[in-house]
Amino acid sequence: MIAETLAYKILSKDKTLNELFDQFRGSVFGNNFNQGIFTYDIPETPTNLKKAELAPFMRINNTYDGPANYADDSLLINEQRITINFWCKSASQADLINDALDSALEANGFIRYTANENPRYKDNDIGLLMNVRKYRFFDWK
Repeated sequence: MIAETLAYKILSKDKTLNELFDQFRGSVFGNNFNQGIFTYDIPETPTNLKKAELAPFMRINNTYDGPANYADDSLLINEQRITINFWCKSASQADLINDALDSALEANGFIRYTANENPRYKDNDIGLLMNVRKYRFFDWK
C-alpha cells in the first residue's frame, strides 16, 4: 500500500476531520475537490486553491520508503513515512485538527513521529499558519 494514498483515503472519509474543516471554513470545500485534502501538491492553476478563504486545506507527501526488517533474506517489513502540511487560521484550530489527524491515522496503523521541529509557522504568502505533522506506516509483507 502506498502510505500517502492510504492516508488520503482515511482522512477524506473521516467524519470528525471533515466536520472540523467545514466548521472552520464555514462551508464545504467545493471546487470539485474532496475537502481540500491533496496528495503531493495543492493546485494553483487553473484555479488557485491555496487561498486563506479556503482554509483549512492540507497536502500529504511521502518522505521515505524503504526496508525496515528482513527474515530469512526476505523483506519482512517496509517502512513508509509521510509528512502532512495543513494550513489554518489559528493555533486553536491547529490543535483540534492535530487531534483529529492523530485519531484517524493511528486507528489505521500510522504512528506519529519526530519532535523538536517547528510544528507550525506563519505562511506569509497567504497569511495562514502552516502546520507540519509526520507519521510512519509499516507495511508487513
